[in-house]
Amino acid sequence: MTVLGLMRIGILSVGLSVLAACDSAEDRAEKHFEKGMELLQAGDTDRALVEFRNVFKLNGAHAEARKAYARAVQERGQLREAFGQYLRLVEQYPDDLEGRRALAELGIRIQNWAEVERHGAKAIELAPDDPRVQVIAAAMEYRRALQDDDGAARRAALADAIALKAALPDSQINQSIIIDGYLRDRDFTNALAEVDAAIAGNPDELPLYRARLQILEQMQDRAGIESQLRQMVERFPDDTPTKSLLIRYLISLGDLDSAESFLRAEFEEGVANDPARITLIQFLLGTRTRDAARAQLDAFIAEGTNTDRFRTMRATMDFEDGQREAAIAALDDILSNAPESDQKRDFKVIQAQFLLSTGNEVGARKLVEEVLQADPTMVAALKLRANWLIDEDKADEAINVLRTALDQSPDDPTVMTLMARAHQRNGNHELSGEMLSLAVEASNNAPEESLRYAAYLLSDNKPMPAESILVQALRLAPDDPQILSQLGRIYVQIEDWGRAQQIETTLRRIGTDQTVAEADGLKVALLNAQERTDDAIALLESLATENTGHIGAQVTVVRSLLLRGDTTEARQFLNGLLADQPDEPLYRFLDAAIMVANGDVDGAEGQYRALLDEEPKRERVWMELIRLLAANQREDEAEAALDEALQHLPEGRDLLWTRASQLERDGDTDAAIEIYERLYAQNSSTSIVANNLASLLVTTRQDDESLARAYTVARRLRDTEFPPFQDTYGWISYRRGDFNEAVRHLEPAARGLPRDALVQYHLGMAYLAVNRRAEALTQLQHTLELAGDDPRPQFQTARDEVERLSQGE
Repeated sequence: MTVLGLMRIGILSVGLSVLAACDSAEDRAEKHFEKGMELLQAGDTDRALVEFRNVFKLNGAHAEARKAYARAVQERGQLREAFGQYLRLVEQYPDDLEGRRALAELGIRIQNWAEVERHGAKAIELAPDDPRVQVIAAAMEYRRALQDDDGAARRAALADAIALKAALPDSQINQSIIIDGYLRDRDFTNALAEVDAAIAGNPDELPLYRARLQILEQMQDRAGIESQLRQMVERFPDDTPTKSLLIRYLISLGDLDSAESFLRAEFEEGVANDPARITLIQFLLGTRTRDAARAQLDAFIAEGTNTDRFRTMRATMDFEDGQREAAIAALDDILSNAPESDQKRDFKVIQAQFLLSTGNEVGARKLVEEVLQADPTMVAALKLRANWLIDEDKADEAINVLRTALDQSPDDPTVMTLMARAHQRNGNHELSGEMLSLAVEASNNAPEESLRYAAYLLSDNKPMPAESILVQALRLAPDDPQILSQLGRIYVQIEDWGRAQQIETTLRRIGTDQTVAEADGLKVALLNAQERTDDAIALLESLATENTGHIGAQVTVVRSLLLRGDTTEARQFLNGLLADQPDEPLYRFLDAAIMVANGDVDGAEGQYRALLDEEPKRERVWMELIRLLAANQREDEAEAALDEALQHLPEGRDLLWTRASQLERDGDTDAAIEIYERLYAQNSSTSIVANNLASLLVTTRQDDESLARAYTVARRLRDTEFPPFQDTYGWISYRRGDFNEAVRHLEPAARGLPRDALVQYHLGMAYLAVNRRAEALTQLQHTLELAGDDPRPQFQTARDEVERLSQGE
């Protein structure tokens, strides 16, 4: 046989063997699939999942195995793994309805609305008449209506959801739309009926009980609230947040004895039950005395159910009470003798927090890495790692870390709050708000989470939703001074004088120094808002004279008088204070401020310098002295004062800021950037420092590394409504080639800063980049009118572009 013939036979043989191997692999995959389905039907999910994994090794495109696997892990509550499996399915089979529908539904449950929109739209395209798809559509429309504050659209989506009840009576997504819709319409009767029907069909769904509790709170049914909470504790005995909520509610009623009795009944003497004992200690710390809590800790240590745990809690108390070295040493001793375990890793995280508080970040990071190397899912350690990543502007990494934490602890409001912070740092303002909202829900309207979400809403100029959140929190903590104070400020803002007065009365009734001071401040704000300035000043003067220690009121009196130009009365009032306390530094500082207002520059300078001779670390006094000198054209002396101030306060933030601004004006932008980097390293959460750093990087440097750094720092500024921030982010977008995004930010920036030539230049260049040539010409001509003979290179570029555009090039 010829060589050619031998080659033909060889090739044919190899081809047949490959085909046989493929058939064999597919056959084996099918057998694993069939075995997996049999195990699923028999209730042996663990072994079934193993069989399905074997299918994927042999045939990664086996659609039915992928669906079965995804359904199985979803039923177990492993929502993120199910999401990943369905995502793989639709990547391979884009028109698979089950996959698209499941992804949209899971996206709603885990609050990933970007995925809901993507997969929901495809599901609607594939099967618009499918009832489950129609529920997804209703949920998408309902959420859009809420975002747009469109009442008519929201009610239309609610009507769609109600119409779908007959087809899908057990759809939790549909139920949540209907319940929320009724609540927003204050239709509590129908809301309660809807929740009760949902609970009847899903008696083990804790979120439904929380929704019922929210309705009772809105109805102010106190007896019903307590009964509901006790029912929830009985049905969900392992749910710590529910127990905490019951305790909080009993405390709000002033029934501390019942709360303590409930907590003590949660454990038996000599029988280990750490969560119950820890909750009792926290209760004693919050409502009794620290001595009572210490005595109880000593009793638990003597009892011996978990000596290391309660010794650690005592060390924590010592640390909080200022005995830091002793506390760290005590915890070191505990760690050196404790066996490796989850508990020891928990103690290491506590020690890491101690070290962080004492400035030993290196030691803290080392402990956290040790913990995560042994247990990559340790939630407390993941929180610390995520916090560091956010501070380092590694928000995407932080989000991935926090997703792992949420998988382990899906109802942890602290994790959700950190997730909100990461999204905010990334510039995803909307996602940040959604996570803050979820944190409020997970915490059962706890004060801290409610105040944080209310602050977010107020930053978006949404006082009414913020008020609603705080009122819900107040029902369970009616004497919380922070909630009351924030509500009072909201009522002043929306000019609801009656309810502002009610808040003031409540704060006075509570009667602590803090709440009385808050009531006084609220009263002054109320009078000023009603344009009763004279009454406000009279009130402050009476507070200041009746209580000589009320320095806040005294300062506000002088400040108010100066603001309205009444320097004579301000001087008379302050002289009375100085007569009694001539050496009080704050009164002398005010004395200098009145001198400035009266034009007595030498007197004010002398007073400032005398205060600094006594204590050279008074940054506020240095700042006022520097401003006084600069305002009187004594620039060299102002710079010398700044140099001297920085010798005493090398990390003074206001002083460093002033030096950076000075360097920027003088054209030494590299030195200014270096200072802004120092300030940013001290506290990377300050948006104004981030803006100035990013702005200098993107406007004065042309290298890719500086542009990347500017973008990393400035991502949080996306979609802001503050013109300087809009300009910074818009110009970074321009430099990165995202011209439409640049225009979207630079147009409002130019409107907000109409006299800033550089901002106008940025918009002109952005118009040019998107081929809006006529607008670019007009904008750049306006830029040059503002710039005059400014020598900066941007304006020479503007001149060149105007000439080119004018010639029709």
